[in-house]
Amino acid sequence: MKKILIVNNNMNIGGIQKALLNLLCEVGKDYGVTLMLFCKTGGLLDNVPENIQVIEGNVFLKILGMSHAEAKKCGFFAFFLRSVFTVLTRIFKTKFTFNILSRMFKLNEEFDCAISYMQNSAETYFYGGCAEFVLNGAKSKNKVCFIHCDFLNYGGNTKYNREILKKFNKIAVVSNSVGKRLLTAVPSLEDKVYTVHNCVNYNEIERLKEEYEPKIKKDCISLFTASRISEEKGILRMFPIFDSIRKKGINFMWYIAGDGAQKAEAETLCEKCGLTKNVVFLGNLTNPYPYFYKTDIVLVPSYNEAAPMVFNEAEALGTYIFTTDTASAKEMVGDKNIGFVCGNTDAEIEKNLYNVIKNFENIKISPQMCGNALALKEFDEIIK
Repeated sequence: MKKILIVNNNMNIGGIQKALLNLLCEVGKDYGVTLMLFCKTGGLLDNVPENIQVIEGNVFLKILGMSHAEAKKCGFFAFFLRSVFTVLTRIFKTKFTFNILSRMFKLNEEFDCAISYMQNSAETYFYGGCAEFVLNGAKSKNKVCFIHCDFLNYGGNTKYNREILKKFNKIAVVSNSVGKRLLTAVPSLEDKVYTVHNCVNYNEIERLKEEYEPKIKKDCISLFTASRISEEKGILRMFPIFDSIRKKGINFMWYIAGDGAQKAEAETLCEKCGLTKNVVFLGNLTNPYPYFYKTDIVLVPSYNEAAPMVFNEAEALGTYIFTTDTASAKEMVGDKNIGFVCGNTDAEIEKNLYNVIKNFENIKISPQMCGNALALKEFDEIIK
């Protein structure tokens, strides 16, 4: 049985961590998997299968896997250390700090494959470092880095990050479109790029979809967004758009699951646009699937996305998707005829969303055969 090392910062609730958990549930059956977390914490940690060995880095790596608030709770030393390295990163960038930290802890065991499950962030953010650790602290002749982002637009398309990727034996991208975007930025990686689609826990989604009855208004079109409320997700742009759609006589409800830096601003804008009776802020939901299942439309108004899990989740539950045109939207939604992909401008969103809602009774989506066979075959290819 081949031995695999997978490195991530933590198991907090997020898109990358959820995709990682789904992968672990599948590949742990066929490989000896060691999951190394910089910080052994997070809301998804308890869901990691028992056949996965979970290990943690030392204090220097641990601060890379925790937030400023979490470091403060761990005591003065952790808080001070993280504060120092945060400042150093802003001044000297990740090239300096990550290369120091990634050399302060080494694994003696050799693996058949060592995987960084997270790409680097912007160079002034003290976040990431998985790639550097796999390169500097792990023993393997086959080192792989996953890319979960639109590399051209995510903020980390820098000379240093491009050079880091060139040091890996293989690069795993989570959709064909993500791969094309990466190769536009780094053409020399062409022979190293492999598509490995995200795994989805279909059985879990099926089980959770009726765990509770969501409070959804029945006499109008219902839309659902599961997203961090931050700038790139495009939540704020929707309030003036929905205000205009409402004034055209459309009755609707929009349910938003998530939290984030712009939540207070979103609530203020919602009130300013007179939409408090049409919009419900649900906060973070441990189980959002009843809303995915029972609402009419899953709305994804992002400015930038790579291959979001919400596409897979809505597809699994047969819910129509309305999304802006981001890196993988046409590949994952439009080409499958499971939703509508519109131009990524406010005017295009307003025009097309109005038409979709107005004519929703006449819309049909193509049923899909969902499964992880392709994703697992792709994963096997990068392990070879």
